[in-house]
Amino acid sequence: MRRVLVFATACALATSAGAQPVDRPRLDAARITGEVLAGAYAGIGGYFVGKYVAGTVSDALGVESEAAQRNIGLIGGGIGGGLATAGVVYAIGSMGDTAGDFDATLLGTTAGFVVAVGVARLVLGPGVRPPAGMSTGARWATANVLALLPAIGGAIGFNSTRRTQ
Repeated sequence: MRRVLVFATACALATSAGAQPVDRPRLDAARITGEVLAGAYAGIGGYFVGKYVAGTVSDALGVESEAAQRNIGLIGGGIGGGLATAGVVYAIGSMGDTAGDFDATLLGTTAGFVVAVGVARLVLGPGVRPPAGMSTGARWATANVLALLPAIGGAIGFNSTRRTQ
């Protein structure tokens, strides 16, 4: 995870050092790091809230199939996590005199989520479950990287539309 943060910070610094259009504020490595970290962990919280709300609604509607309830919970969690990630990235990015496009932020978050699902399938297998011999440290590292990918996508989406207000 430390390597990912160092890489993201280095990319942000390298980009901010280059020529930028006059109407765009300079990239700030601290702001981008905040967008990514806060967005990732807001996404985790949003996932659990969305999963809980979807489960409650499916119970209220009388869904009895365990598989259907699990799938509804996963869909609700994905929606909740995506909206929380995009919302926090957008909110942090929009602080001060900077503005951006929420739609681009949400699109970037969605693209990051798709990449995270692909990476999860590659690393964890088709069942998206940690293998039996995977250490606790490796499980946590994998979970953190997978949580960071949607936030990185959201930060790219927001900062690609960044402008002075």
